[in-house]
Amino acid sequence: MELEHIGKNEYELFFGPAHPGSGNFSVKLKVEGEKIISARADPGYLHRGFEKLMEYRLPLQNAVLSDRICILEPLNWNLIHAEAVDELMGIEIPERAKYIRVIMAELSRIQSHIIWYGIISIGTGFDTGFKIAFGYRDYILDLFEMITGGRVYPAGYICPGGVRRDLPQGAEERILKVLEKIEEMLEFERMENPAHLERMKGVGVLKLKDAIRLGATGPVLRGSGMKADVRKDDPYEVYDKLDFEIPVRNEGDAYARYMIGLEEIQQSINIIKQALNDLPDGDFIAKEFKKPKLAMKIPEGEVYVRNEIARGEAGIYMVSDGGTTPYRVKIRGPSFLHMIPVFEYLLKGAEIADVPAIYWSLNICPADLDR
Repeated sequence: MELEHIGKNEYELFFGPAHPGSGNFSVKLKVEGEKIISARADPGYLHRGFEKLMEYRLPLQNAVLSDRICILEPLNWNLIHAEAVDELMGIEIPERAKYIRVIMAELSRIQSHIIWYGIISIGTGFDTGFKIAFGYRDYILDLFEMITGGRVYPAGYICPGGVRRDLPQGAEERILKVLEKIEEMLEFERMENPAHLERMKGVGVLKLKDAIRLGATGPVLRGSGMKADVRKDDPYEVYDKLDFEIPVRNEGDAYARYMIGLEEIQQSINIIKQALNDLPDGDFIAKEFKKPKLAMKIPEGEVYVRNEIARGEAGIYMVSDGGTTPYRVKIRGPSFLHMIPVFEYLLKGAEIADVPAIYWSLNICPADLDR
């Protein structure tokens, strides 16, 4: 990291974009000794133009493109895109497809939180946690490969009209076995860890009033004491038929946000078990998409769809002028507000050594911010 002298006792220090803990972003820190006086986030190192790309592609092509909005939880972004197209086209989704969508979205949430645990572990000097996390994540990637044909990218498995194909034979039993493995991993994670306690307890405290003022959502907001979750507040798919809790903590520090992630893994496991138990028979995709024409006209109109993904509230605003491609697409990812106002606010007055713990406690996804 290069230091630039700007005053008697003040220096400018860049965190990233080459720093392994920055996640493809640069943050310009103004420091005095070890203390951060101010911070300025500088995104733009990962720009891929998803919104504009979608305006030149058909909905079935965009189903695959939506994987890339956040590589860490592609199926959740599949779902938001599919719901926007479904609503614009007035398509009735089969009940079985809704349950499968929820199962896959929650599996995606679990593996995303596992990545979060692994990255925050290595960012705080707990290398074993990183190895545990990525080892157990592979069990879920094996499920994705069996069900969708892809591991990291599911190739638009959740698509307009439902899902691309039904659950294969034996999938339900295998999902349950994997969930047993993940619960086994949770036992390791819940053990009191001196490294995590020392590096995250009391660090990066975000009070509830500031979390609301700065636009925080998801685990960041819930870690500061607000019980808010789109799955409960504005249910979609079949979440209103499932019983689950919304974990909340009041400390508002990096450790609280980290613990919210662990508790949400258990809640996602509970959701999946219920969905598998209640999974109805029937079609996995709407009749309009059983033998779809590649270029199907989208009725004129506009829609905004929001979901609760692993990082918080996410949404897609889509406009159609009656053509075969969207006229306008706007993506609202939770990472933007967590990276710009929240991260900058939390760094003021923090120590340089606390930057990785604060940064990764916000669970920022570079791609959904720098889209």
